[in-house]
Formats: sequence, structure tokens, C-alpha cells
Amino acid sequence: MKYTNRRQSLGSQFSRTLFVIPSGELRMRSHSVAYRFKVASDFLYLCGVEVAEAYLVVAGEKSYFLSDHIGAASALWEDVNSLMSEDQEKLFNIEFAAVSKLQDILQDHLRDFDRLAFPVGRSEWLDRTLLEQVSFQNRRRSRFTSIPLALCDSRTLVGRLRQKKEADEIDFMRMAAQKSSAVYQELFQKNLLGASERDVANFLESEFMKQGMHWTAYETIVGSGERGTTLHARATERNLRSGETVLIDAAGEWQGYCADITRVLPVGKSFSKEQKTIYEIVLKAQKEVLKKIRPGGTLASLHETAQQFLLEGLKEAGITGEISELMPHSTSHWIGMDVHDPSAYVDESGNAIKLSEGMSFTVEPGLYFRDKSSAYYGIGVRIEDDVVVTDQGCEILSSASKEVEEIENLRSKLELN
Repeated sequence: MKYTNRRQSLGSQFSRTLFVIPSGELRMRSHSVAYRFKVASDFLYLCGVEVAEAYLVVAGEKSYFLSDHIGAASALWEDVNSLMSEDQEKLFNIEFAAVSKLQDILQDHLRDFDRLAFPVGRSEWLDRTLLEQVSFQNRRRSRFTSIPLALCDSRTLVGRLRQKKEADEIDFMRMAAQKSSAVYQELFQKNLLGASERDVANFLESEFMKQGMHWTAYETIVGSGERGTTLHARATERNLRSGETVLIDAAGEWQGYCADITRVLPVGKSFSKEQKTIYEIVLKAQKEVLKKIRPGGTLASLHETAQQFLLEGLKEAGITGEISELMPHSTSHWIGMDVHDPSAYVDESGNAIKLSEGMSFTVEPGLYFRDKSSAYYGIGVRIEDDVVVTDQGCEILSSASKEVEEIENLRSKLELN
């Protein structure tokens, strides 16, 4: 009933909006081989099934599941369009129809709605089909009203439902974070000297798979040396060198829910004096932000806290620079079924969304020194954990070591050539 309730909640919360949400299509990488299919998160959130080339229509209290493969014989070549036997319960109280019936369904319902919502730009065919329907409906509506049928992106609206996590969702996120953290603990104890960034990424991703996580939550980021100052450094064949640090932003996905963790560690056994100085500044800022999380706060105020403590730490160390250049990203973003959940950051009045119990997001202050004249040039530090708001504060879902002493203790046991 969970998915039925979610569909009904969407229909009642946006009672004047008709939704069309696709599951996604197979994408070809060559003439005969498709990329691995991953279902669209909004579709999965509302239906709980992982099939390609299907569409969910939510029209108030009524929902439709459109697919050309329901009831077909068992698949010979591909089964990404096929429903499993356990999927039927998730699609309780839903009407099944062929994709060709989409236009008929829209014509039957659109006159009763003021707005049509779908993920704009995801599917060229869907964009064209729905725009034609809106144009047709508006010609009909002009006889009775001067108010045209509106269009909007469905992702931000479904994002409102997804913003506060249910108990089982938090369990999945906790598991994703803990399994990902366990892989980091293994990495901290590996000899990285001479390994390539790609070697590091391959190790992480293979260990995520061994932990039972079928997807990485995003493309693994590995930036060694001065490449640690590139926020989303893709792993390359560059070899990790003695005296450097490596910034790693990587995590897996569990049961459709993402983790997002960043750690920085020395390639050798310990941080240099300069590396440790910057690391401690960022770590203190992160800890102070974590203390401030509670219902009623905002992500904007947490970002201000991070900037405040970063600036104080830099000043104490005698380091100058514009904070907007040294930390060019926000402290937090929503997380859930997507590593950047599509929930709004401001309400309809433009005010920052107030935090409440069940909301989940990252806390990831950072400092990146790209000025070659600085004594700290080439040092990039970001420390990122996932949290969920509780009634008194927050639960930190990820647990990979981040204290300098902890990391150096794990690294000290290495036998380096």
C-alpha cells in the first residue's frame, strides 16, 4: 500500500495538476548494445517497479500504468520492460493500458485540471506529445475561459513529497552510508603510493558491489595532488605521489537510496603541516555545522555557519583569500533517491525551506587553494557526511574516519616501498 498511498498523496496535494511520469528508456551505446538501464527515481518512488518504457499518469484520485509489455509473453532477449510477480502489489488500485492510450487518457482528464506536469526535456517524444495535447486543450478551453492550461516540471512537485523521508527510506539511506563508510575504512589501510586515480576508483566501485550495492550513487571522484582542487575531478591514469593528498568523493546506492561521502587522506602515512592545517579548519567547520542542525533551521543558515568557521580558522592560521573563491560550492544539498534530490530549497514566497524531522542532506564544507602564489597551493579538502534531521538535532548516517589522528593511525601500519 506504500506506493498506492504515495500516488494518492500526490494526487490530493496537487489536486489541480495532472502528472505524466516516465520510467525512462533504454539508451543505446552502440548499434546492438544498450547502456545499463536505471529507472527514473520519481517513477520508482511512486510505483516501486523497475521497468523501461512505461508511464505513470496521476489524475487526482485515479492512476494509470501505461506499458506495451504488460501481459506479453516472457521476454526472449530483454526483460527490462517486464513486471516481476512481486510487482503486482505495488501497483494496487491502478489501471493498466497501452502507451498508445496516453492521448485518449489526457483528453479524458485534462479539461478537469489547470496544469500538466512532466519531467521537461527527459523524452523528446513525451515533450512533443504533451505539448500537442496542451495546444489542443487550450484551443478548446478558449471557448470557456481565458486561463490557459499551464505546464510545469513534475520533478519539483514530486520532490515535495520526497523531501521528508519515511522510516524505511531512512533505513535504506543509513545502510547505503554505512556500507560505503566500510569501504572507505578498507581504503584507508591500502598502500596508494604509485597507484593511479583510476585504480582507486576501481577499488572503491568493486568493493561497493561486493557490499551488495548494485549502483554507485554517482561517478566516483578521485583528485590527487593539485587535482584535489577540482571539485568533480574524474579519475584518471595519474599516479598518486608521496607527499600528496587525495580527495575522494564516492559512495554506493542501497535499495534505490544514495549515500554521498567525501574524505581526504595522505598518499603516505601522514599529512604535511600545511595539509593538516587546512584539514583541521575544514573539519572544525563541519563539526560546528553538525551541532547547529535542528528542526526550524535552514540550509542557508548552515552554510553561513560553515563560512563563519572557515574564515575564523583561516584568520587564525594567517591565511587570506575570498571565501567565495576558496569554497565555491554550498555546504549542503538534499539527498535521497538521487544524490541531489530534486526538492525545493525555497518555498513559494522565496523563503528558505525550514528543516523538519525526516529531511536528509549532506554537510560538506571545503577549501581549495588554486592560487599558485599561495603556500597552500594545490591543497584541496572537502569533508562530507550525510545526515537526517531528528526531533532534537540530526543523525549522522556516514561513519568513515575523519579525525586526523584516526586516519594517520590507519595509515601508519602501511609498509611503503
